[in-house]
Amino acid sequence: LAEAAAGLLSLADPVSRTRVKKDLELLEAAAKSPRFDNIRMTFYRSILIPEEDTQFAAVTIFLEDGSAYIAFRGTDSTLTGWKEDFNMTFQSSIPAQRLALRYVQEFAAAHAVPIWMGGHSKGGNLAVYAAAKCGETLQKRIVEVHNQDGPGFSEAMMDDPGYRNILPKLRSFVPQSSVIGMLLEHEEPYTIIKSSQIGLMQHDPYSWMIMGAGFLPVEELTADSRFLDRTFKNWLSQMSNEERSEFFDTVFELLESTGAEHA
Repeated sequence: LAEAAAGLLSLADPVSRTRVKKDLELLEAAAKSPRFDNIRMTFYRSILIPEEDTQFAAVTIFLEDGSAYIAFRGTDSTLTGWKEDFNMTFQSSIPAQRLALRYVQEFAAAHAVPIWMGGHSKGGNLAVYAAAKCGETLQKRIVEVHNQDGPGFSEAMMDDPGYRNILPKLRSFVPQSSVIGMLLEHEEPYTIIKSSQIGLMQHDPYSWMIMGAGFLPVEELTADSRFLDRTFKNWLSQMSNEERSEFFDTVFELLESTGAEHA
């Protein structure tokens, strides 16, 4: 990690390569930490195919105990990434989910080590999907799956044998006014975290408050979060999959007609 950080920090404009400036500050601090400086990163993948509504990225981190943590990237700033997210509401699976499954299978075939996996936002969804669909033999090698305010799945997924089997290993975290993390269906229990932001801005993990070595928990979601969750689910329930597809296709066609490539 220290070597990778030094390479990024040596660029003329490293901030332009990060999601937000705080990412660079976090990377620099981690690179100087005895806990993280020598961890090894491998198996990086990044795929963006706008014409197929596909945005995917992942990297694997080898930990000192010999296990590996597969980290899936969440939605980036491209319209492609956002469009793929909304496709979750009417497709049984999206390309990024299938790529996540293939990624886990390929890594597991090459490295016989215990596996952790997780991600923030869509990255958390990808981790759960891959863990649920990878098969019982591989599931036994999974230690835990961390979903950081990632959306859920269709009702059909809740009855999937693979999902039921991996459920005890799922660890989900959402901020107190979660919006993204409440989308679609969830069955796993989740830890609610106090945030320093309000509304949708709580999706930013830098707003999640910590105490000691853990998050600062709260007992329940805010009324706003519960209201938005009910409203969105009721709205979707009144539309067929075809209507949802047509609606989101129209919205993103209008956005793309402006020449925009990023949200």
